[in-house]
Amino acid sequence: MNDVGHAHEGFDMTPMIDVVMLLIIFFLVTSQFSQMIRTPLDLPQQDGQQAEGADNSGDIIVDLLANGSITLEGETISMDAFMAIVASELLHNDPNTEVLIRPERSGPAIHLNTLVSRLSKAGVRAYRIATTPVDRGGS
Repeated sequence: MNDVGHAHEGFDMTPMIDVVMLLIIFFLVTSQFSQMIRTPLDLPQQDGQQAEGADNSGDIIVDLLANGSITLEGETISMDAFMAIVASELLHNDPNTEVLIRPERSGPAIHLNTLVSRLSKAGVRAYRIATTPVDRGGS
């Protein structure tokens, strides 16, 4: 008799493994890229520990420079342009969007207060302020 009618019936895992590997590579590259575009800032110092589940990220990450200008993804934009981006994110994507604010330590508090006030009026329910741990210096 002939074995032609008895094709090997099984599930080929190769395409699924390929897709999983591509997804892993994609997420590794994009997470590294998001770290690269963050402007190096002298963040405020704060005692304490990192909050549980806090990975120092947010849905929107914004840098607040000492002169009050706002940098988003490496580009300086106006407050109104930033608020339009936030409103669009809240409306079209996620009403629970969280904003991570990275204020420059040497900047006056009025800039941070203004930004937080505008975020609250826009409907942002959650925001975090990035800080660095206090350097105790010494042993």
